[in-house]
Amino acid sequence: MKNLKINFISLGCPKNLVDTEVLIGKLNQGNISFTANPEEADVILINTCGFIEPAKEESIETILEAVKLKQNSNKKIIVTGCLVERYKQELEKEIPEVDYFIDLKNQSQIPVLFDIKPKENTKRIISTPKHTAYLKISEGCDHTCSFCAIPNIRGKHRSKPIEALVEEAKYLADLGVKELNIVSQDTSYYGYDLYGKPMLFELLRQLEKIDGIKWIRLYYLYPSTVDEDFFKFIKDSEKILHYIEMPIQHSEDKILKDMMRGYRKKKLYQILDWKEKYTPDMAIRSSVIVGYPMETEEDFESLKNFLQEAQFDWLGVFVYSHEEGTPAYQKHKDKIPKKEKIRRLNEISALQEGITEQKNKSLIGKELDIIIDGFSEEWETLPIGRSYRSAFEIDGIVYVETTEPVNVGDIIKVRIKDTIDKYDVVGEAE
Repeated sequence: MKNLKINFISLGCPKNLVDTEVLIGKLNQGNISFTANPEEADVILINTCGFIEPAKEESIETILEAVKLKQNSNKKIIVTGCLVERYKQELEKEIPEVDYFIDLKNQSQIPVLFDIKPKENTKRIISTPKHTAYLKISEGCDHTCSFCAIPNIRGKHRSKPIEALVEEAKYLADLGVKELNIVSQDTSYYGYDLYGKPMLFELLRQLEKIDGIKWIRLYYLYPSTVDEDFFKFIKDSEKILHYIEMPIQHSEDKILKDMMRGYRKKKLYQILDWKEKYTPDMAIRSSVIVGYPMETEEDFESLKNFLQEAQFDWLGVFVYSHEEGTPAYQKHKDKIPKKEKIRRLNEISALQEGITEQKNKSLIGKELDIIIDGFSEEWETLPIGRSYRSAFEIDGIVYVETTEPVNVGDIIKVRIKDTIDKYDVVGEAE
């Protein structure tokens, strides 16, 4: 096999990024090297997302851009991931220029295409800055949310054993990782399939013992499996950040019932009460869907009122995507016009911008631990970082004024001075 340069493109969620990092680890041998420039690559390998319409469009556009680069060259294109799992036959028919479409169940065989014999226990190569990394604790999902195609793509919930996750986390810590970001399709459901009971707390206890890991951040919690004990546990932890990512999708009971979410508005109020009782400083990122087929103007106004009450720190707003194979696709017509969906999205986005801006203003004068992620592109010597309140590459950042040199990955005390825009703040190193 000649020397080969591979350009990896990973689209979609952090869980997909972990899959990409595992694949890079398996290919990191022999005469293979990696490049960030697709033009100089011999092979372009794209790990796609196929969750909702905008993600599918981005994946298709990325594939077509690679096809353009392939013209008049000997480049090879390999496409894998969720989009291929959902639409492999259609893709093979419509984009024959792609050399290989590899579905998820065969993803582990990609090294064979490079004459590499798959090995057990190869280590993933992290693509994030060395101080922060994702730990995927399970695959798939047992929930049957009416709008969601993930169970059809990724299958049933499958937890990784605690021992394997601890070993992986120790490996990451040895690389210099300080912030461990726990991801899955349903983090709060961890362990039921392997151990017959919830085991997230036990996993977290083991991860907390690892030297070098300073922060543990929890993503993708499902409201129906978040209880009072969860907040008690976080309150007593030294390493688990007072930050959770917990999509609610809607607030109104009839919508939640049709979405098959397994909880009602009363549970959301309970969660907010527990948060205030045990971890009042906790930052919550959530997400909602607007334009669900049953959503009336009254439902939409009630959702806005709930979000005003809830005061989430961060919020993702998505328009309903009518996905083939989902219960909602089979049951409903996508009857709300796109223009109306966009109006609703814009209204909630504006509402949340005001909430987030006020949350940031309330930080002025407070001292926070900030993890340094890098330096400003505009002011190259100005460090930028995040407090516990912000997830990597998702939420707002902190610009740090300091007279002392700092390095990427340092955790330093910073007093917040002012807001810069709706999402970012500036502070001075203590």
